[in-house]
Amino acid sequence: MHIDWFTVAAQAINFLVLMWLLKRFLYKPILNAIAAREKNIADQLADAKAKEAGAQKEQDDFKQKNNAFDKQKTELMSNAKKEADDARANLLKEAQMEADALRAKRKEALKNEEHDLNQEIITRTKQEIFAIAAKILRDLADVSLEEQMCTVFIKHLQSLTEEDNHTLTSALQTYSPSTFVASAFALSPAQQKEITAAIIKISGTDKSKLQFKIVPELVSGIELSVSGHKLAWSIADYLGALEKGVDEAMSGKSDSEEKAKPQPESAHAA
Repeated sequence: MHIDWFTVAAQAINFLVLMWLLKRFLYKPILNAIAAREKNIADQLADAKAKEAGAQKEQDDFKQKNNAFDKQKTELMSNAKKEADDARANLLKEAQMEADALRAKRKEALKNEEHDLNQEIITRTKQEIFAIAAKILRDLADVSLEEQMCTVFIKHLQSLTEEDNHTLTSALQTYSPSTFVASAFALSPAQQKEITAAIIKISGTDKSKLQFKIVPELVSGIELSVSGHKLAWSIADYLGALEKGVDEAMSGKSDSEEKAKPQPESAHAA
C-alpha cells in the first residue's frame, strides 16, 4: 500500500491547526467561562458563608442581649417587688405606730379627763361640805355661844407667847384707824368692855377707842386687827385648818397616783 506522506503531513497539520483553533477560540473561552463561573460560585458561597456567619453572630448577640435583658428585667422586678414590700411593711408599721400613739394619747386624755372630773367633784364636794358646815354653825350660833366665844377669845389673848405679846404691844403703841375688833355678831357693851380691858392689861397700852365691827364671814369668832397684824379665834379657823389638811391629803394622793402611773412604752425603732 502506497502512503502519501504529504497528505498525512497535511492532515496532521490541519489537525494541529484545528486543535489550536479549537483551543484558542473554543476551549479557552469555555474554560475561562467555567473558571469564572466556578470563581463566581465560590465567591457566592464565601459570601453566603460570611453572611451566614454574620447572621449567626447577630443571632448570638441578640440571644445574649435578650438573656441579659431578661436577667436585668428579672432583677429589676425582684428589686421593685422587694422595695414595694419594704415600703408596704414600713407604711403598715408607721400606721400601726401612729395608731398606737393615738390610742395611747386618747387613753391618756380619757384618764386626765377622768382625773380632772374626779378632782372637780371632790373639790366641789369639799367646798359644799365646808360651806354647809359653816352655814350650820352660823345658824346654830346664838347669844350664849357668842358669849362663850368672847370668853375663849380673852383666854386666847391671855395665853399669847412672849413673841406674839411683844408684836401686839408694838402694834398697839400707835393708834391707827385700822385697829378694830371684828365679830360675827354684835358684841354687847359689856363684852366690848371685857375685851378692851383684856387688851389693855396684856399690852399695858390704853386703847379705849377700839372699833368693833360685825363680820359674818368669821363664823362664830372674834378677830383683833392692829395695823395689819391679826389675832383671831373662830370656828372658821378650825374649818380652814381642816380644809387645808384635806387639800394636803388629796394633793399627796394625787402625787402618789401620778407616780404609780405606768410610763408609756417608747416607740419601736423604724
